[in-house]
Amino acid sequence: MKNKDVELWNKEAIKSLKLKSPNWFSYYIGNSYIRATEIGLKHVNSDKISLLKTDLWNEGVEYQRDILGRYQNRKNFNLYGIDISPVVCSHARSKIKNIYVIQGDIRNLPFKNNSFDILLDLSTLDHIPENQIIDVLQEYKRVLKKDGILVLIFWYNSFFIKFIKYIRRYIRRARENATQYYFSLKLVKNNVKKRFDIIEEYCIGTLLCIPYLRFILNRLPIFLRNRILNVVLNLEYSKTSKFILKNFSGLYVIIGRRKQ
Repeated sequence: MKNKDVELWNKEAIKSLKLKSPNWFSYYIGNSYIRATEIGLKHVNSDKISLLKTDLWNEGVEYQRDILGRYQNRKNFNLYGIDISPVVCSHARSKIKNIYVIQGDIRNLPFKNNSFDILLDLSTLDHIPENQIIDVLQEYKRVLKKDGILVLIFWYNSFFIKFIKYIRRYIRRARENATQYYFSLKLVKNNVKKRFDIIEEYCIGTLLCIPYLRFILNRLPIFLRNRILNVVLNLEYSKTSKFILKNFSGLYVIIGRRKQ
């Protein structure tokens, strides 16, 4: 574990804990992550489910989109969460009681081989450099059981993302976020396919790519805003999303089963 990464994410967590997430954003992303998790769980071939989530940001910092808390009172679940930040781990422990919280790094998971039925990476992989993807995916395969399920969500370089980055860099002169990476979709999928059989794929996060949308949605009545968000979520989690939204979304979902 690199000390500079620990310090970086501790600072990010402390800064975020002082802010309130926009309701529509939390509703949209939170429900999107929940849908991906539920899809992954449907493919698990076990009555007693051992689940690992590879970061606890949602539970510890932006807890409005808590994922693990939904399962903490289900007797057939053993829940584990790992995060590189001691600050995030501490807040997650205080908010969710029935999970095992471990401080650690996804590049070197502190778990035995064949430990989990399902692993959730809900936009964790895209916080490390692209050249470390292989090491992380190999760790995911190692700790998953035979036929274990991977739910992987990551930011990728879609047409919209490239356009937004161009605008920020050359017109607004905005600096790149040092904690966020945008991957080549082809590169990630090729590396996933070497270790997992891809079962389902979706393109999500479409609304995050539209400039000034946050300003507009925050001013709509809640019932109307949530109805719009649900329509978008239904489209993003349809069988056609990976074809019609590939160039217009920001996040990619892969549900995969561990290869032998």
